[in-house]
Amino acid sequence: MKRIVLAIALVVLFAVPAMAQNVEVTFNGDLIGTYFSGDGFPADEQFGLYSILDREYSNLSMTAKVGDNLAFTYRVGLDDFIDDAPYTREAYVSLLNVAPALSEIRVGEFTFPFAAQQWLGYHKGIFPVSATGAGVMLSGSFAPINYNLAVTNEEDSLGWPSFLDTGEKPVWAKVSSDLGAVNAGLSYAKGKDLNAWGLNAAFDAGIVGVTAEYVVLQETGYDVKLGFVGANVPVTGPLSVFAKYYLLDDGIDSLNAFAFGADYALSDNAKIRVENISDKDDIWTGDGLEAQLRVSF
Repeated sequence: MKRIVLAIALVVLFAVPAMAQNVEVTFNGDLIGTYFSGDGFPADEQFGLYSILDREYSNLSMTAKVGDNLAFTYRVGLDDFIDDAPYTREAYVSLLNVAPALSEIRVGEFTFPFAAQQWLGYHKGIFPVSATGAGVMLSGSFAPINYNLAVTNEEDSLGWPSFLDTGEKPVWAKVSSDLGAVNAGLSYAKGKDLNAWGLNAAFDAGIVGVTAEYVVLQETGYDVKLGFVGANVPVTGPLSVFAKYYLLDDGIDSLNAFAFGADYALSDNAKIRVENISDKDDIWTGDGLEAQLRVSF
């Protein structure tokens, strides 16, 4: 699939001179340098290019937009220079402004925006699964409702199984609405024997911001529930503090973790983060302290 997408992009960008004259190329990225010290996974002490506690990877992306109706995007997640390959890759072609209620048709490998992405997608979550796969996604809106619909392969390009891990092409759906101070969404994924629901909400009142997510994996006679609540409060100037609560309930055990820390903004696109986690149940790390430098461009 990726070769097909790249071939299409090359034809569009270079084989059609009239279109190639109207190509706009942009580069973006998030660089996350971390130091982690703790008593759990993956090591007692290490440096990396991803946040273990936030499960976010450094990444680089390139978008080539041809006129107002066509674009090619390539995104690569940077690992910690220990593994042999990046954790995630995206490569897709987008048809834009297709119809009044259809803003994009995406073909290629991409990450589906399931819930708030605290547990899924290209994050380093507790499950060896992914919301990234090759397929087709439709996006658009019927104001004030935004929607995403997709069908992807059961594995991503690095061989990680889909979120549902049922050996067949999963179907994805999400509807969301931005109501000003509150943004809320409902997600659904369907496989052969397993389906999943996701609820997410974000509230920003200026003096405090709250993000919440609740995900349920459903199989006959078996449910797994994943919860997340995070709050951020500005303190003074460039300094803010935050706290996070995580829940995993498999019907037998209820596991909890709590994290807190502070951000200091060096500029509009750079900040330092210090984060501590208390994870007595070992959901994914055990107890640990992480220092990060984040730069976006």
